[in-house]
Amino acid sequence: MRAPCTFNLFAIYDAENSLKGELRYALQKSLGRQSCALCDITHGWNPMGKHAWRNRKGLSATLHWLHRNEMSLTLGEKLAEHALPCVVAEVEDQFEILIDSTALAGCEGDFAVFEHLLEQKVQALSAAGSPAVQS
Repeated sequence: MRAPCTFNLFAIYDAENSLKGELRYALQKSLGRQSCALCDITHGWNPMGKHAWRNRKGLSATLHWLHRNEMSLTLGEKLAEHALPCVVAEVEDQFEILIDSTALAGCEGDFAVFEHLLEQKVQALSAAGSPAVQS
């Protein structure tokens, strides 16, 4: 019998968590120069977040929601070659991209679509027992 797969989940925004970072992102987004698909999914133009995101349950509630300046050095080094935003699983000190920036953009800002995709990816990860880790 295979041991259960335990992991941590991280949703990482392509934005910085500071007043200056938030203002810069809002300005760049309004000018069409920057976009973060994860920001669109959870907040859109509402700084307090969308209703569905504020009331999340299940897997989306267990995610560690991080901005790029809040990542650990280890996680930042592992993701150096990958585009943000993304959702990452940490299994036994190794990281796997579960949902990349392209797939997040494909959610088109819809939190329900994101939750469904996350559920599918976590089920596949759990069924595998141990991920094919990307580093």
